[in-house]
Amino acid sequence: MSVQDNTINETNDAEEDAWAQLDSELNSWSSSGRIAKFWWRDDDAAAPGPKLDQLIKLSEHAGLLLAVIPTRLQAGLAKSLAQVPHVFVAQHGYAHVNHAPRGQGLGAWELGMHRGMTAVMDDLDEGRRLIHEHFESRFLRVVVPPWNHISSELLEPIAERGYSGVSAFGPRNQRKPMSGLTIINAHCDPIRWKSDPKFRGVTRSITQLIEHLQAKRMGNADSEEATGLLTHHIDLDDMAWAFCERLASVVEKHVAAQWCSPDTLFVARS
Repeated sequence: MSVQDNTINETNDAEEDAWAQLDSELNSWSSSGRIAKFWWRDDDAAAPGPKLDQLIKLSEHAGLLLAVIPTRLQAGLAKSLAQVPHVFVAQHGYAHVNHAPRGQGLGAWELGMHRGMTAVMDDLDEGRRLIHEHFESRFLRVVVPPWNHISSELLEPIAERGYSGVSAFGPRNQRKPMSGLTIINAHCDPIRWKSDPKFRGVTRSITQLIEHLQAKRMGNADSEEATGLLTHHIDLDDMAWAFCERLASVVEKHVAAQWCSPDTLFVARS
């Protein structure tokens, strides 16, 4: 057997071990008579296409929150979702443009206070108009901040405008920071973003899931927050698609796991 063959076998063994660890964690939930809830969010949506079709098919039994960039929205996207009842729409900021000062180590921010609250909220108002115009009842009035960054000062005006939720990344600190506003984040991103987008790998992706599941089960994180899978369908490679397909199946089939539809997590406000 060649060195390359040995490396492939070792990689496969490590990946199968990671899936076994996820199964073991879910078995721990089962032993305690609890259900581990999961949900699925996909960011940077703007147009229809083969990759979106693949995502829609793959998430059929899971439900999906599709975060749409308002200024990049193409009319064909609404048509492609018209007969797809399991997909709901969120507002992915406004234009997915970074307004944070460069060279200060702040990362990328569109929904920060760098331009002042008025400018940010004006953008969100216009973005909401664009999304609602195309999707109406399919729009859950959820803000998904680009790059998962949002200033806490914006939560109150967002709630006052009737949004029902905000979704970023990482275990939430509060479920409802403002009346009527629910925070439900994602916790596993299978893409590594340094340089070109690339699959993070099975082991590292599953580790993200297990860390959140264990924290919830042991009382170190909000046990009511569903564990979120975050994808960007435009950037998924074949290995990432295979990971998502297997995860969708594992959650669907395990007795102690459950996919939650976004419309049950983010309750619409009257």
